[in-house]
Amino acid sequence: MAQALGWLLLLLFCSSAQSFLWRRTRGAFQSKRMYSTHSFRQKLDHFSKSSSPLWTQRYFINDAFYKPRGPVFLMISGSWTVCESWLSINNTWVSYAERLGALFLLLEHRFYGHSQPTGDLSTASLQYLSSRQALADIVNFRTKIAKKMGLTRNKWVAFGCSYGGSLAVWSRIKHPDLFAAAVGSSAPIQAKANFYEYLEVVQRSLATHNNKCFRRVKEAFNEVVKMLKVPEYYSKLESDFMLCKPLKLYSEMDKAYFLENLIFPVETAGEQVSFSMDELCNTMANTSLGSPYYRYIRIIHLIFMHEYSSCFAAHYNEKLEVFLDSSIDRHNPTTVRQYFYQCCTEFGFFHTTDSKNQPFTGLPLSYFVQQCSDFFGPNFNYDSLNTGVMSTNEYYGGFNVTGSKIIFPNGSFDPWHPLGITKNISEDLLAVFIEGAVHCADVYEQKDTDSAELIQAREKIFRILQQWLKQ
Repeated sequence: MAQALGWLLLLLFCSSAQSFLWRRTRGAFQSKRMYSTHSFRQKLDHFSKSSSPLWTQRYFINDAFYKPRGPVFLMISGSWTVCESWLSINNTWVSYAERLGALFLLLEHRFYGHSQPTGDLSTASLQYLSSRQALADIVNFRTKIAKKMGLTRNKWVAFGCSYGGSLAVWSRIKHPDLFAAAVGSSAPIQAKANFYEYLEVVQRSLATHNNKCFRRVKEAFNEVVKMLKVPEYYSKLESDFMLCKPLKLYSEMDKAYFLENLIFPVETAGEQVSFSMDELCNTMANTSLGSPYYRYIRIIHLIFMHEYSSCFAAHYNEKLEVFLDSSIDRHNPTTVRQYFYQCCTEFGFFHTTDSKNQPFTGLPLSYFVQQCSDFFGPNFNYDSLNTGVMSTNEYYGGFNVTGSKIIFPNGSFDPWHPLGITKNISEDLLAVFIEGAVHCADVYEQKDTDSAELIQAREKIFRILQQWLKQ
């Protein structure tokens, strides 16, 4: 349960959308498997003036379509365990490689998946987890692999989705001599502690998609909020939601955690992690289930009980148990503690309910900052969070993007797009904004149900890349 709940919680805070990439593309393997797994030695601390221990980073290669002197595509993973299927199925970047005769590689991020620099995930170990260390890993990998494989004269293109897309963008900005171009799909490039805009986009997207659905969800949520204020309703909540533990000595952190999990199905509709908007709204329109309150309970049961747990977690201690676990499961590595650490130290990205232009309540920024302290120690607080966010934006530039030959695909239904680039900056810093598209939609393999806008956007990205690579 703890590992499954851990994946769920990652999606709640920072991104997490990535697990959907595997769900969307499972079982679509090409008949010809031409990928291989390799390891690469990296420094633990690229910025230390003294000698630094080395660790093993995992990467994959697929040369199925490579033609001599063709481009090299480097897919930069974000906060997930990389999977071979990314190299052997018809994801968009793979189809681009086939059309352009490219070699493509997939690099796993430090401290995620099987690329573990230290023996644990203690706070002391996680001091070596940062986007800047990851960017140094990318540069070192790109430089040495190019020499080893005779690819120094080839044009390299950085790809990535979500946080991986941010790293792809920053790789091109910081090292234009190493990367000829970059595609940062759904890439948040502005760090922000109080990311209240996320739920604003959720409201707009849901209301645009189905306004009745939006009103029903809001009605159901408000009903639960009212019941949480009256202890006499606790037994009903315990029964209806099939809670893991009874609602006794219920603290404010407990209530916030309950509401956080309650928001999950709607919050991630724009990322299509568990339910699509159609699936969610069809259930909310099913009057045979009873009032909107009971319809929403049905959604909770379908998602949590069928996919994550046999009961609904509603106590903050259950979350603490997951996030305080600093051990590494080599067979099934988790990611939530690591990415939350990056949120607390670099990005923020906390999906608060502080805006009036969204339907939910109960998740102020203080709720998330308290977790930073609880998970990693008292030194992780408001001041350290704000300092980290400011430092990130100063180092990378935030919205003040410079450079050239970068493509920024984003979808209007993607709640992350307020922190991305949605309008052209210059003739070679180009936004591809896709109406009705969800998180990282341009990266997935093409489906019969894809909109004309999404299909056209993928082709537009390809034509731009093709033109740039000819220059």
